[in-house]
Amino acid sequence: MDKFQFLKNIKNKDDRVIISNVLDKYEKYNNTGIFTYTNFLDEKIISMIKNLKIDYNIYKAHDYCEKSIIYFGNYDNYVTIYKIDGKFSHNEILGTLFSLGLDHYTIGDIIVCDDCFFLTNLTRLNSLIENNLYEINNVRVFPKKVDNIIVTKERFTNFNIIVPSYRIDCIVSKLANMGRNETIKYINNGLVLLNYNEISHKKMVKENDIISIRKVGKFIIGKEEKRTKKDNIVLSIKKYN
Repeated sequence: MDKFQFLKNIKNKDDRVIISNVLDKYEKYNNTGIFTYTNFLDEKIISMIKNLKIDYNIYKAHDYCEKSIIYFGNYDNYVTIYKIDGKFSHNEILGTLFSLGLDHYTIGDIIVCDDCFFLTNLTRLNSLIENNLYEINNVRVFPKKVDNIIVTKERFTNFNIIVPSYRIDCIVSKLANMGRNETIKYINNGLVLLNYNEISHKKMVKENDIISIRKVGKFIIGKEEKRTKKDNIVLSIKKYN
């Protein structure tokens, strides 16, 4: 499939723009040999790019990270990791970064630990972070460059849910505490991904599938623990912290 046909088949306009940008960088590298790289990409975009017949490299700062960059040529310190001491929520950190003019594509992963958090940042934007990120929620902070992310918090929270079937709308309804009609609308609007792909609300899920629900979280489907007397399913779930 050629570039234009591939892009034509992508329904979401924002996704189409991102993929087009990746392909432009690929063509630039092929034509000039100059190393280049993308902004941060989520797993949905990465999974789409895997369907393209192009050579590329991926950099992810840690297994916990959900965002990566794609680069062409050699890796050249495109991403910097900052450690910032203090107890802050993900929303407090994200709001502060937005106020600095960053967005979802230039903000990397924010990994919150018990007494600090780690921020992955595009190295070209280091001066913005170092000169402007001095306060979060009225608390003074001091970004410090580090070589690695050291996670001190459990990656998952484990719990069970009871659902009538393995259909994704039933499971999302329970995970997001939504009514059926709202859940179906949420899924049909592309706000729920199964293994990083958009799906129909009638799609059936299976063990080890990953469900991402916008503004709710990311979950891994576990084993069927048992059936209730009414034949409902007791299903184990792992939620990413």
